[in-house]
Amino acid sequence: MEIDRRWKERGETLGPALLALVALVLDLGEDAESFLHAAAVGMIALATATSLAGAVVGLGRFGPSRLARRFALWRAFGLTAAAGCLCLGLMVRLPAPRLVSDATLQLTVLGAAWALLTGWVWGRRSWERLARGLAEAETEELGSRTARPVGWTGQEMGEA
Repeated sequence: MEIDRRWKERGETLGPALLALVALVLDLGEDAESFLHAAAVGMIALATATSLAGAVVGLGRFGPSRLARRFALWRAFGLTAAAGCLCLGLMVRLPAPRLVSDATLQLTVLGAAWALLTGWVWGRRSWERLARGLAEAETEELGSRTARPVGWTGQEMGEA
């Protein structure tokens, strides 16, 4: 079950990136009058939708704490930014789907890279590392509170 959840979370970031990569490969084809460029526009639209869906689905994933909600929100913002790049490239392409410009290629690469970066920085491993570090810090803080000597202000036990 843990493995399925990890792959589901990775799919939310790898899916849009792979779809954008396929669209990029289709756009780099040499035949300017091919239907492949129109298929690339469809792939970009699908990558945009997948990225937005991942942003919405992952909002409550890491738990009910404030930090968990904030972590999930940052992840959603990253996926939304990836979808924004892909959507902007899509809007430029819609009037003429077979015309590929440098800007649309760059927006496709930027959207894919943003999705991958979001999955890497705001993924399950990062959350587990952060949660583990916070738990250790709380344990250390609790231990340091109980280890202090008891006495009056400015005086240690045993001092006169």
